[in-house]
Amino acid sequence: MEGAAPMKLIPFLFLFSFVSGENIPFDVGEILNYDASFSNIKAARGSLKVLDKETINGVKTYHVQFTAYTKGIIDYLFPIDDVIDLWLTEDSLIPVRVKTDIHEGKYHKKRNLDLYHDLGYAIVGNDTIPMKSGTHSPYSLFYFFRNQDVSIIDGETLKTIQGKTITPLKVNVEENIQISVPAGDFLCSKVTPERTDKKQFKNKASMFILFSNDDNRYPVKIWLKLKFGALVLELDEIIN
Repeated sequence: MEGAAPMKLIPFLFLFSFVSGENIPFDVGEILNYDASFSNIKAARGSLKVLDKETINGVKTYHVQFTAYTKGIIDYLFPIDDVIDLWLTEDSLIPVRVKTDIHEGKYHKKRNLDLYHDLGYAIVGNDTIPMKSGTHSPYSLFYFFRNQDVSIIDGETLKTIQGKTITPLKVNVEENIQISVPAGDFLCSKVTPERTDKKQFKNKASMFILFSNDDNRYPVKIWLKLKFGALVLELDEIIN
């Protein structure tokens, strides 16, 4: 996701350790469907799916998938059709493989990423990128934070990796936010990663996620600021 891509998020490289929960709050077969709006126009859909358990590079993982696509008039003006497959470790939900298939406007990009946390590097295409254990895809955060007590990570410092560029971020957490989405009313915690150097994200993108405060810790609302507007996903349906 580089260069001219209009919708680009930055993978997260955590420099601190979280205490992972012992009970993963989801299982194979869970589907979260979202109503989505682009620049305040309800003309998109999204989903998060837990597809299977698979072994990747000798590591037991959950295979999860994020999809987002536009419909109606927005699909003609600025079509989005993204599919991101991730394989997350069963115990700590960090990614060991990410496959992205991005279609946003006139931008099309496929990319494969393998992360070797124990060896300290990632392979992106033909490039080897040094990294520390705990590196994330931005999409894996939808699941990773579900296995955390987000109340204890407010103010923690982390870093992101985009290509070969490392970017400092700080996690900001706001608690006890009551919101209403198509799936119902939820009391949530809002998690926002912000650059500590005060510069904007690449392509002026930023994001936050609201997680439900119940045992499921659903990503109830996802907000992404794009170069030409904002994409907002609100939880519409829960299938277990």
